[in-house]
Amino acid sequence: MNRKIKLQQDEHVLFTLTVLLEIFDRVQNIYFGDLFLTNKRLYVISTKLINIEKSFWFEGEMKDVERSTLIIGEHRITVKWAYTGNLLSFIKAFQKFNVNG
Repeated sequence: MNRKIKLQQDEHVLFTLTVLLEIFDRVQNIYFGDLFLTNKRLYVISTKLINIEKSFWFEGEMKDVERSTLIIGEHRITVKWAYTGNLLSFIKAFQKFNVNG
C-alpha cells in the first residue's frame, strides 16, 4: 500500500509499515493498511473492506509499548502481523521518540 500522507509544516515521517492491526478505541476494530510513525503522531490508513484514516496525536499524551502494542493515551494499537517494514525498528523508534520535543 504505502501511500503518501498530508503532513503539517514541521512534521516528517520516521517509519512506515503495512500491517494487520487491532485498534482499541473503546471498540475493538481490525484493519489491514499502512501505519505511519511521524514526529507528531501515529497515522493509520486502510482502504481494504472499510476506508479509514485515523491520527493518534502525541500532544500531551502518555505513550508506552507492551510487546507489539503501541499505547497513546487511552488508545491501544496492536500490530498483529507486519506485511512490509521492520516492526522491531518501528517499535524502537516509537520508544525512543520524545513526544514533548
